[in-house]
Amino acid sequence: MKVAIDVGNGYVKTVNEHGDKLHFPTVLKTKSEKALFNGKVKYTLKLGEKEYYVGDMAISKKGIRRWSNDKAMNEDTEKYAALCCHLLTASDESVIDPLILGLPYSFFVEQVDDPALTAGLQGKTLKTTLDGETKSLLIKSVKVFPQGVGAYFHNILNIDGNPKENASELMRALIICVGYRTVEVVAFDNINGEFVLVQEDSFTLEESGMINIVTHIVNVLSNDVQFDPNEIERWLRTEKGKVQYGGAEYDVSQYQTEAAKDLADTIVTAINAKLHGAVKKYNNIFVTGGGAEMLYPFIKLKYPNLRLQDDYIFANAEGYLAIASAQEK
Repeated sequence: MKVAIDVGNGYVKTVNEHGDKLHFPTVLKTKSEKALFNGKVKYTLKLGEKEYYVGDMAISKKGIRRWSNDKAMNEDTEKYAALCCHLLTASDESVIDPLILGLPYSFFVEQVDDPALTAGLQGKTLKTTLDGETKSLLIKSVKVFPQGVGAYFHNILNIDGNPKENASELMRALIICVGYRTVEVVAFDNINGEFVLVQEDSFTLEESGMINIVTHIVNVLSNDVQFDPNEIERWLRTEKGKVQYGGAEYDVSQYQTEAAKDLADTIVTAINAKLHGAVKKYNNIFVTGGGAEMLYPFIKLKYPNLRLQDDYIFANAEGYLAIASAQEK
């Protein structure tokens, strides 16, 4: 079974070769107490001898998003991979081949030949228990691809590795992938019907993702409410801009819009500074990632030919799967 996992700083997005998908917050906390009156909130995972709360359950248990200062893989990648592989495999499946992971573009370019990127998981057997079902899953092989590049290949290849209709028309493209912490800008050219990564026009914007919108709202409300960013982000995601606190309801949609406009301007300014006039040669410009829908109308004011990528939440993961499938042909 092929499984592709995009472990972002904000959310985990994963898809298997059959097109089954998962999407949950990148938050994990070790379970140390006996579960009492939790209902069926997702997820509680046992990996080996330890148990973990994952996703919204972890947020409720005061878990935090853990970011690596060196931009390497999330230190909890193995745990997220264990959960995703458990949920996206049938009871009679025991081998993941390959497990496909993503890294921020700039870090991938720096570390592409480092065997340590795959050594931690390749050949490892994950023993998992979830909702009373126990599995033993062998990670036979691991592949790693850069974020943003996955989204590009989502445009031109199906997850089985075969070209999509009109793929050649989308080969020259600029991808703006807006994540929770980073923004990946990836450019490809079309040379005689072959795709070519334009590294000179590709880069990562650190600390320029959607966390800036959440932080802005936290700061605006700081005199009235005392929420951490994870709690604010969850209210924005589940309650459409309404934050409940102390018996009152705060409509933060205005602050959300203000911050989205500012963040879009920051991203556009950085792209223009890096690419100069070269941005105009890309007739195909796509915005994708978790922040795509919110920032799309504001970035489009600067780039009229901008398009919101279809399935933008899962585009990277589906693209990773497409690349791995094409490499087998």
